[in-house]
Amino acid sequence: MISWRLGRRTMLQYGGLVRLMALVISTTGRGDAMNTRRLRLAALTLATCLAVAVLSFICTPGAPAPLRPFTTESMLMDATLFPPGWSNRPIIPTADSHGALEHPRRGMSGDGVVGHEIYRYEFVRSAQREYKRQLDVFYSGRQANDAWEEKPELTTLMDFADEAYVACASYIAPNTEGAKLCHMLARYGEFVVRFSAQIAPAAPLALDEDELGELLVKLDDRWEAAMASLPTPSP
Repeated sequence: MISWRLGRRTMLQYGGLVRLMALVISTTGRGDAMNTRRLRLAALTLATCLAVAVLSFICTPGAPAPLRPFTTESMLMDATLFPPGWSNRPIIPTADSHGALEHPRRGMSGDGVVGHEIYRYEFVRSAQREYKRQLDVFYSGRQANDAWEEKPELTTLMDFADEAYVACASYIAPNTEGAKLCHMLARYGEFVVRFSAQIAPAAPLALDEDELGELLVKLDDRWEAAMASLPTPSP
């Protein structure tokens, strides 16, 4: 989001450009040709300056995120968040870093497919851009038989996240008949989080939608507790 200071400066520049362009239009045909050309050149120069100001904001990543009093790996899920019967798998790097400084992943051993990935970026703005990109990348058709259906009742459970989105689709390779695959994408400051879980109401030991909701709340609460000691930096 454009800061108030930059937005005010940009609006002042834009206002000056509008006034100058109006002056050019009003004098065209009434003043001499030389003055008209000068005014048009001045308007073009001001428009160029405004474009440079906007581009410099877009391309400048802002201040680096602060040091956090926790490790990225410590924010991954673990068996304490799950119903009985689930156990931790080793933490490994994700196959693709997506430009992140850190990108650990953990899966769980249990009845179903569950995966959790965290990507830490140096700048909040970098995480914002990656979150928007992942809305297309993460919810692709490679693992789903049909379109992804948004689950607003699950998304709203993650009230501490800066941004969050949860959607489910019919799983292309279910362990249990009627199972669905749900993806959660979230951003907490400079961290982008991806979470996948297969839900299967008919399987006694698999997660159902209610248990998935409880798990998402626990993950969100963990982020809130960890980040409470330091303010999230502005982009």
